[in-house]
Amino acid sequence: MKLAKDNILRQFFIFIVCLFCVTPSQAEVLTSGNVQITWKVVNRFRFFRDPAVFQEQERAWREYASRLAPRSGNADDSGNLLASSSVLGIEHVLNDRFIPFTDELRRGFDWRGWAARATDKTCYDPKTHSHSACGGIDAYVVPRQHEIEISLRSLAEDVSLEGHVCHWQLGADVVQEGPCEQPIRALVPYPDGITITVNADAERPISLDAAVRDLLIVGLGDSFASGEGNPDVPVKLDEQRRSQNLYPTRAIDGAQGSALWLDRLCHRSLYSYQLRAAMQVAIENPQVSVTFLGHACSGAAVDKGLIGPQSYVEFKSDDAAAASPVVQAFTGSKDDSEFAWLLRELCVAAPVKDQGLWTCPGNKFRRSVDYVFLSVGGNDIGFSGLVSWTTLRQGALTKLASWAGVTVSPNQFQANIENILPTAYEHLARQLERAMPLPSGTLGYDPSHVILTAYPDILADEKGETCRGVGNSGETEDEFAANRSMDRYSNWLVVNQDKVDAAHSELELLYKSMKSLAEANGWTFAGRAHTDKPFRGHGFCARDPGRDGDPAEVLMVPCWGKAARITQSCQPGILGQGTGWRPYSPATQDYPYALRQRWVRTINDAFMVINQKIVDRSGQVDEASSVRDFTETTGAMHPNAEGNAALADAMLMDLRPAIAKLMDGQ
Repeated sequence: MKLAKDNILRQFFIFIVCLFCVTPSQAEVLTSGNVQITWKVVNRFRFFRDPAVFQEQERAWREYASRLAPRSGNADDSGNLLASSSVLGIEHVLNDRFIPFTDELRRGFDWRGWAARATDKTCYDPKTHSHSACGGIDAYVVPRQHEIEISLRSLAEDVSLEGHVCHWQLGADVVQEGPCEQPIRALVPYPDGITITVNADAERPISLDAAVRDLLIVGLGDSFASGEGNPDVPVKLDEQRRSQNLYPTRAIDGAQGSALWLDRLCHRSLYSYQLRAAMQVAIENPQVSVTFLGHACSGAAVDKGLIGPQSYVEFKSDDAAAASPVVQAFTGSKDDSEFAWLLRELCVAAPVKDQGLWTCPGNKFRRSVDYVFLSVGGNDIGFSGLVSWTTLRQGALTKLASWAGVTVSPNQFQANIENILPTAYEHLARQLERAMPLPSGTLGYDPSHVILTAYPDILADEKGETCRGVGNSGETEDEFAANRSMDRYSNWLVVNQDKVDAAHSELELLYKSMKSLAEANGWTFAGRAHTDKPFRGHGFCARDPGRDGDPAEVLMVPCWGKAARITQSCQPGILGQGTGWRPYSPATQDYPYALRQRWVRTINDAFMVINQKIVDRSGQVDEASSVRDFTETTGAMHPNAEGNAALADAMLMDLRPAIAKLMDGQ
């Protein structure tokens, strides 16, 4: 009897001990009260056919956000700062020569920039001007399905997923089984979606409906929209070979040595602020996918570029060996325009022109558009001509340029704002209404989904003041940063204070006019690119005086040999004799996408980063024509990669509220 009693006590003691030996995950039951199904789209920016490119951007954003939080005083300040600098933060993480937020140089730094690793991983086919490289235009514009990643998330700290086996049912008959702590992937039909059901260890199932919201965003406009100044693969310069006045020359002379672009004729780039803003929408919304159709083209105006054909910024000559080779710009055919390219993708049938406007026959669109990103107007009113007027030296060349219409004075620029811009925008508004499927609720066309971005003020130095230039004849030109930024062409160009002040005064008038006209046409005006002054302290003459030895901060073009002053450009003759590059080697220390104070490509930067040459029909460089026609300066006075990121952030501040309303179905 006593033995039986001892056995019972021993078994009871073992039972109690075993209760405490059981892990929490074994004792718990996973229910809708303590776990939740979560999911996200794997490749949320469909422009990249390789999801790894998008995921690199997403990881950079998360790294920037995690580094930002401890540096801010509170959560609200951190959130506001993140909202206003997300794309710029990604750019800093990916293209900084230093390990982010440290003074330690990165090992294996890719001087070409992040875009160089992604040029062959997009859905864009430059040969056909279409986004057809991912299975055809139908498959890209109207996705059939999206891959999603599904996870089970614990709602309490004391609830563990480990040790449980989950049985997943996706739709009607797709079943997967595995550890509950591991995510699974599935293809979700678009637009219908699927029902996701999971139960752990044969417990009561949990379900939710998952449908991906795919946003179609269109990018149209000029060089500020295309990403001009920022080739996906910058030019490679030679360490030994030198050109006129001992300046560096390209590593490869022929056409094969040129910088590479997503679209060569349009100088469209992955650094485009429109593309970066669209991608950031995808980064910030895990259950959204973004389909991006970018057609912005450098040199485009409303009638010559968006609606009708344009002359491109790439040039050709008939014979470089001829005494006077004929140089001309590449031009498009009569059916070669941004709206024509776009409608070939949006329309089921071939687009046609009716009374000068492009239309989709029968309005048979493949799908509707959610947003149109737009940057246009500068070429219509002669912005590049104003820059030429500001920088050309006084003399016979100035008179000739004025006679040929190459320069535009501030008075003429102001007149163009008042007389040309309203008509151009009115014509564009009619074209958008005829050709853009922008429905919203019961409206057949909602112009508020057209987002017009303001032009930034790029004429500021590191102090936020207008770039300084020569004020009287007694001053040395190269003592001014603005003049050092164009010393490659100092025989023709100089910055004078009175001219830069006069040009600068026109920027506020342009902003006010664009804002008024955007409101009149019902468009949303993204004006923060001007009013928030993101380029204050980062204009074309800005530099960090504490980093004078950093090649990224140098405004001069490298020279071979000596000079009377360290700020003096290359000099022929006895001063140019000697050995060694100054102030740095163009082949080994040129960092086109490294972070710097200036967010604008200077004329010297254009020479160092793009170095565009005129090439003849045999593929040989026409050096003389390239210098004479200033093609080597193509891309100057445009935002660099950091500047484009800042423009994207400024635009997103105006776009996010609209995106939130769209997601809520308002």
